[in-house]
Amino acid sequence: MIKDFQLKISLCLVATLLMANPLWAQSGGHASVGLGHGEEGYLHLQEMIKHYEFSLKMPDASEELKTHAPVALQHAKEAIKHYNEALKHGNESLGRRASMPMAEGSGGGGYQEEGSSHSHEEGSH
Repeated sequence: MIKDFQLKISLCLVATLLMANPLWAQSGGHASVGLGHGEEGYLHLQEMIKHYEFSLKMPDASEELKTHAPVALQHAKEAIKHYNEALKHGNESLGRRASMPMAEGSGGGGYQEEGSSHSHEEGSH
């Protein structure tokens, strides 16, 4: 009787472990896809910053652009910091290294401030 009970408990434990692994893999897969979308958003925000910085240097920049673009740039640069923090935690949640999440891996190259060695020419992409 006790042997039957131990066997049933053992089978239940093994079945639970076998079922939990695919569920973890599924949640990890969704988290990884979400992290990829976050990295894409980060890269789009970088492009927005580059385009605003470039447009402010143009001689035909409108007064509205000169008034509002610096505020948009300030908020976008703050958002980059928040994105980096979110990506850091996202990488950690998947068991990946979290230091400078966008400086390595899929995406590569973190945000570079104006005046960096990276030049951006209009129409380069």
